[in-house]
Amino acid sequence: MTSTTHAPRISALDEPTFADRFREAMQDTATVTWRDMVRTARQPEMLTFAVIMGVFFLVLFNYVFGGAIGAGAGIDYIQFVVPGVLVITALQGAQQTGIGLAADLTEGVTDRFRSLPMNQGAVIAGRTVADAARNLAGLVLLALVALLMGFRFSSLAGAVAAVALAVIVGFAFSWLGAAIAAKVRNPEMVGMLSMFWLFPLMLASSAFAPPESMPGWLQPFAEHQPISVATNAVRALTGGGAAGGDVAYALAWTIGMLIVFIPLSARLYRKPA
Repeated sequence: MTSTTHAPRISALDEPTFADRFREAMQDTATVTWRDMVRTARQPEMLTFAVIMGVFFLVLFNYVFGGAIGAGAGIDYIQFVVPGVLVITALQGAQQTGIGLAADLTEGVTDRFRSLPMNQGAVIAGRTVADAARNLAGLVLLALVALLMGFRFSSLAGAVAAVALAVIVGFAFSWLGAAIAAKVRNPEMVGMLSMFWLFPLMLASSAFAPPESMPGWLQPFAEHQPISVATNAVRALTGGGAAGGDVAYALAWTIGMLIVFIPLSARLYRKPA
């Protein structure tokens, strides 16, 4: 007589539900976020560099090019340029996401994460959230410097909304940097590629000069690319004008980028090197 044994079946009650998986993913994301924020606190030069670069652009364009651009366009240049510098500073902070993730991939830090019973998407999500928090601190400091230089927000609510929108836009671009890092996995190359897309978008935008002053063939691109859209929204919020349409357009760009780059970066990250 033979006996047959069967592996115990896992009941539906033993299987994690979607809510369980979501809660665990949020907990893992919070853990990675805390790790990266602690690292930022131990390396304050990361935050200092972001603020210094923002101040550098602000001083350079306001005092070197501002007279010519402002006179030619008939605008108060300090009021014009600060919103653009806020957006550019947020994007420079977002670059650190790609460089930092690439460094972790190169140094084997992510291999240790893969050996743990944790949601792997939380590795990227936690870094992007931590970088958004660092961006927030940097943008607040930059706004204070802008006030010392003569810039004025129309209201406190407008200032808070403008900084918040710049942080959100930077968060979306952090996922672009994460996708590049997950594909390239080399910090130096990620830095080069990040500058490759940032500088053309930055210079051919409404951040530093009105698109109307650019050649006719360039104006449609300069008016509708994401940095210009975000800058126009931040400028409307700081100036106290009707900002609803500009903010909606900027959020549409942001949501579109998140829809594309969150799953793309997660898929590239899971691929073996």
